[in-house]
Amino acid sequence: MSMAENRDSARMPVTVITGFLGSGKTTLLNHLLSSPDMADTAVVINEFGEISLDHLLVETSIENTLVLQSGCICCTVRGDLVDTLTDLLAKREQKLVPAFSRVAIETTGIAEPGPILQTLATHALLAPRFHVRAVVTTVDAVNGQGQLDSFGEAVQQAALADIIVLTKTDLAQPDMIDRLQQKLHKINPSASILDVVNGAIAPQQLFEHAPAAPQTAPEKLDRWLALEQFDAHDHAGHDHAHHNDVNRHGDDIRAFSVVVDEAITWSNLESWLGSLLSLRGKDLLRIKGILNVIDQPGPIVVHAVQHLLHPISRLRRWPSDDHRSKIVFITRNIPSEALRNSLYAHLTPKA
Repeated sequence: MSMAENRDSARMPVTVITGFLGSGKTTLLNHLLSSPDMADTAVVINEFGEISLDHLLVETSIENTLVLQSGCICCTVRGDLVDTLTDLLAKREQKLVPAFSRVAIETTGIAEPGPILQTLATHALLAPRFHVRAVVTTVDAVNGQGQLDSFGEAVQQAALADIIVLTKTDLAQPDMIDRLQQKLHKINPSASILDVVNGAIAPQQLFEHAPAAPQTAPEKLDRWLALEQFDAHDHAGHDHAHHNDVNRHGDDIRAFSVVVDEAITWSNLESWLGSLLSLRGKDLLRIKGILNVIDQPGPIVVHAVQHLLHPISRLRRWPSDDHRSKIVFITRNIPSEALRNSLYAHLTPKA
């Protein structure tokens, strides 16, 4: 495990658009692609037949890659995501397709986005070239409640979102929408929830709700973590720590936070993260942390999705006088007390 300075500026941003079957992913994507702001975008779609491009007017077709009148490039996942993206990059370098500076990936309706995020972050060919800018999840206001109750994929799509786009709100009763929003907030307190009818939202309106990566905007560190959205937290001080389990989704999904007053040693942090991800990675839907590590001038930024720990970054300075370590969790079948106890056991020096 190593710490690295941010390299996002040298890599191409990727937006992952996910959502359950019939939740409006394609409608949203069509509206985004029709904007001049998206002209230099490569779009990767799991199932080509699911999207209608008629009104966008296809200009040419090059080996399963369509160049749209808007300048966007559209292709299908052929075999796997690695093959598709490396093929797109090769065509771009050979000038067989227009240059593009961003990528949008639309998943199938029953896909869990976790494996896509892991592939982009860890594959030797993709990790140096791409970084995930945002995960956008569409949720059907009419059917979303039942889908979240019945399908683990729908819950994970919501839990991993940076932005949740609530669709078909014009067809749903206000009380139904309110209950769904409350449920989504409990699953993922840090995600922005936007009400979008018929996919009609401009790209800049959508992406202004994606929190900037703390490495590129340290002054927005608090917004990225969104600690205040987690209604209560465990507080680990020198003499005590107490537990408060909040934001429970059924008996499975919990969203909670832990605050540690004292500075942490790097070896203790490394040991805890390694053990946690190895033993319980499948049920750690997301971890975000801003940590005060001894001998570091600024905070250490930690971000994990299930088994995957993103490259740990160090910032040159703290954005405020509050230097406490703060971690937010979205977990499945892991009581917050057990996780907090494991953290505190690793951070407390052994006698």
